[in-house]
Amino acid sequence: MASLLPRAALLPRGIATGSAVSQCTAPALTRLFSSTSSALSQQIPPESPLFINVPNPPQDQSIEAKRELKRVKGFIPVPRRIFAHRDSHQKPTDSWLERAAPEPSNAKSQAEPTSEIQAWRRKMAASRRENMRAGVRDLWTRKQRFDSKRLAVRTAKLAANKAAAMAPEREDERLTRGTINAETLKTAVALDPLRMEHAIASAERTAAIAADKSEARRDAIQALYMNARSFIVSEAELEAAVNLEFADDHFNKMGASNVGFRISNIWDVKGQPPAVASMLKELERKSDSLVLDMTSEATRTLWRQKKVAEELTGGKMDQPSA
Repeated sequence: MASLLPRAALLPRGIATGSAVSQCTAPALTRLFSSTSSALSQQIPPESPLFINVPNPPQDQSIEAKRELKRVKGFIPVPRRIFAHRDSHQKPTDSWLERAAPEPSNAKSQAEPTSEIQAWRRKMAASRRENMRAGVRDLWTRKQRFDSKRLAVRTAKLAANKAAAMAPEREDERLTRGTINAETLKTAVALDPLRMEHAIASAERTAAIAADKSEARRDAIQALYMNARSFIVSEAELEAAVNLEFADDHFNKMGASNVGFRISNIWDVKGQPPAVASMLKELERKSDSLVLDMTSEATRTLWRQKKVAEELTGGKMDQPSA
């Protein structure tokens, strides 16, 4: 028992540890275990946690220990909907309960019990059947009560909402609201008395636009058909065109230009290519030609589209109308 007492309990008051222990006599140490009262008993009372020295192990601070001590909360299962089926109203009836928990039908079960255990088992089976029937009837009664209560609350809420919606304006709200012109409250859109005439005129304009588009498309197809006579469609025509364009005396056969010089290159035929300065002037509408400066962007776009179409088809295209 001496090893279980604290170190301070083994020494009298006023005696320190270390060298002072060797000065203590044996009778003084043995007197501490007697039943007589001493100053030590007044220093550490028996109800103190330090009266018996119990070594405490170091607390485990590992993650695994904390994970094991973590409380795992449970959950309440979702209650089953016993009367969810469309024929559930037949469950509280005697016929359904007889089919769900039938009485024993074989001769052995209907005979008299031969032992107390068999009698107790039959009694427990009868109790389970009766409890099942009573439980189904009680659940059906509770469902009817809850449904009627829910219907009453819903009906009352709908009635209150309807009454609040149909209630007349309160007097204080009528007296404190802002004044609004009566004509401002009229938000209905009046029908145009000439709407039928406008619809007929719009239909005529739409038909005229469609006819103009169809005619322009027909003219474009006809122009393409006429220009297709000069298209290259075979290898023989391609070879003849290449020999004509790349002949040594191709430019000599063209004769002289408009100014009298003999044609010797492509620039004498189609003129000099436009310089960057001239293209910038044309873009800024500062060129020497007033006609080019006054040309609209739509006409320029149509002209560029015509040039692209001529390059793709290889034939001359008529200038489209703006």
